[in-house]
Amino acid sequence: MKDILVLNGISKQYGEVYALKDVGLRVTEGQWVSIMGPSGSGKSTLLNIMSCLDRPTTGSVLLDGVEIAHLDERALTVIRREKVGLVFQQFHLIPHLTAVENVMLAQYYHSLPDEKEALQALERVGLRHRARHLPSQLSGGEQQRVCIARALINEPAIILADEPTGNLDAANEETVVELFRELHRAGHTIIMVTHDPEIGALADRRLFLEHGREGRGQPGRRPSGQRNDREPDRNR
Repeated sequence: MKDILVLNGISKQYGEVYALKDVGLRVTEGQWVSIMGPSGSGKSTLLNIMSCLDRPTTGSVLLDGVEIAHLDERALTVIRREKVGLVFQQFHLIPHLTAVENVMLAQYYHSLPDEKEALQALERVGLRHRARHLPSQLSGGEQQRVCIARALINEPAIILADEPTGNLDAANEETVVELFRELHRAGHTIIMVTHDPEIGALADRRLFLEHGREGRGQPGRRPSGQRNDREPDRNR
């Protein structure tokens, strides 16, 4: 399997403070990796670097064969648009656009909007029948599934999710988690920041951060029948 993402010696410094210090990670095609750790440990900072929303102070980031750590803003925007599908805790849907129009918006910045493809993406997440509804007419779980459809529409090399169930109740959380499991079974590469040990345990591998560094962490309970290939990645 080819490497989709390789991080070597990633540090992020703000003045004298390190948000990340010498973090490494190697992700191969089709893997699901959970990034875990307490608040302030650097999880979201690391995800922002992976997604081309930020850049490291030092270190290298190879995303689908392209070194991105020191690209200029314009080049980072192109790579993010071409290679990355983003799902956030906050939904970031345009309130006056329908579900299908929100999905098509991602196409607009990538190539050309195609309503048929956008409808197919919504069907994939079980929301074809809600395509003409505004975000205010959708539940939290439905809005997050629109966000996942939007992330998938341009066929990214990698899906990056930052606490995607953090704003959901238990029922909607289960729906969204099951959707990520289906995407994983279909071969998508997923990196997910989560504070929930049970969700983290669904991944193939887990990276624990403590004070911006790789730590041992506490393994979460793995539901019956789920495999656990290995503990946090130390092989860089």
